[in-house]
Amino acid sequence: GGANTGGTASISYGGTINTGAGGHVINIQDHSTGAVTFSGNLTHTGGSGSSIVLDDNSSNFTFSGSALNFNSGSSNAINITDQTGGSTIAFSGVLNIDTTTGTGVNLGGTNAANFNFTGGNMTIDATGSGGGFIATGGGTVNVTGSGNHIASMTGTALNISNTTIGASDVTFQDISANGAVNGIVLNNTGSSGGLIVTGTGSTDGSGGTIQSTTGRGASFINTSDVSLSNMNFTNAGTSDLDADNSGLSTGDNLATNAAIHLQTVTTVNLDNINISGGAEQGINGNTVANFTLSNSSISNVGNEADEDGIHFFNMSGASAITNTTITGSFDDNLNLQTQSGNLDLTITGSSATNSTQGSGYLFGIRGTTVANISLDGVSSTNNFSGGIVADAFDTATMNLRVNNSTSSGNNDQLSVSAGDSSSVDLEATGNTLSSVAAGDFVVISLLGSAFDTGYVFDARIHGNTISVADELAADGVFVFNAGGGVINAAITDNTITYAGGQRAIIVQQGQDGAATTRATITGNNIDLLLNGGNNADN
Repeated sequence: GGANTGGTASISYGGTINTGAGGHVINIQDHSTGAVTFSGNLTHTGGSGSSIVLDDNSSNFTFSGSALNFNSGSSNAINITDQTGGSTIAFSGVLNIDTTTGTGVNLGGTNAANFNFTGGNMTIDATGSGGGFIATGGGTVNVTGSGNHIASMTGTALNISNTTIGASDVTFQDISANGAVNGIVLNNTGSSGGLIVTGTGSTDGSGGTIQSTTGRGASFINTSDVSLSNMNFTNAGTSDLDADNSGLSTGDNLATNAAIHLQTVTTVNLDNINISGGAEQGINGNTVANFTLSNSSISNVGNEADEDGIHFFNMSGASAITNTTITGSFDDNLNLQTQSGNLDLTITGSSATNSTQGSGYLFGIRGTTVANISLDGVSSTNNFSGGIVADAFDTATMNLRVNNSTSSGNNDQLSVSAGDSSSVDLEATGNTLSSVAAGDFVVISLLGSAFDTGYVFDARIHGNTISVADELAADGVFVFNAGGGVINAAITDNTITYAGGQRAIIVQQGQDGAATTRATITGNNIDLLLNGGNNADN
């Protein structure tokens, strides 16, 4: 069966069409007007030749047969190019597509049409180098219904580029790729709709596995409304794409590799995402608004300096990281740097552990940023550098809350600084903060930057449990106003167990400026120990 009609005739056919190797089920080109409808089942076997070919048409097409089964092997199963005139191509039946080196669905050329896949339970399996669902020719695409599936090998599973995702979104139950350059690519898809990968319930990997990609596992650029659930990214991003990965504080992270790359994206929801391995970053973000990561894990990412579990520049909006573990990153487990925008970030029930040469949670708030950051019920342990580190610069405003959290076995457990003409407000309460081994230094460090004069740093440290182990050269609480700005510090009602060789609480100022320091130290229960055992006499 097949057709190559051109012209303007309306076509409506309700019977079945079957074809074998080398043939086409449907082939229609240069059709300008007149609706075309195929309501019967369509079958293509034999492993070669495109199943459906539509080219240079401006009329509407509907494929509503309940079973659309295409085995096109080395050819594109559905190959639609140069559709114009605002036409609509609708597939409402259930698509079952198998290819090897061919692409399952290819929407290419230059399109100005609407592509709607509404049947649900669409299955695309590309077992060779073929792609899965590729829409790069423009127009608007919607994929709806449940149970939609893509699995590719060395071809990209999903690529929607320079094509608008419609208001009905593009929804898949699972997307997988093994050995491709990229698993998922979205680039310039507009703001009408987004990508949704659902998985099944809360089952790990039920949303698919992206593994062993040389480039980014999933790349999202100039897009919106990205929702991924129950996906695994295993050794995604195996190539070192960026020579040194430095410059995050100025936004120089656009070339780096990552399991998930987010660039100029609005509204991201990642739930039950498991990232393991990868040469550079776990999640890399640049100019991302409303970012949510929950119930996820990131482990053993990166192999050089400035390669982090989460590597972000200019996060903004209402953002959250919840019940997420990050461990074994080569540099920082989380590194967030900003230059502008308003950020409300909450991190709850999460942990950052065992970084090789960086910190657990690192924040650099710069420029004109206004950042409200809350850590509640988090754990940061055994990181090479700081546990929780937050620094403000320029004219930025940073309001930091650290509550009910644990930081132990890091270089500094909680380190906060104000520099330039920044404004910092810190409250830390209900935390357990411990320097426990050689290499651990200050438990709580509050710093006014040397030579700077315009900062104002208000800090309230109260109700915490603070400890320094036997004979460590570490202070319990160190307030150091090294520049010429203002620090107002209230250190109250803490329990401090101190067996180190320095000081339980120290307040110091005036190294490199005429600082103003106001310290209130009351109600603290300080137990000074000798050699980690007996109580000191005073």
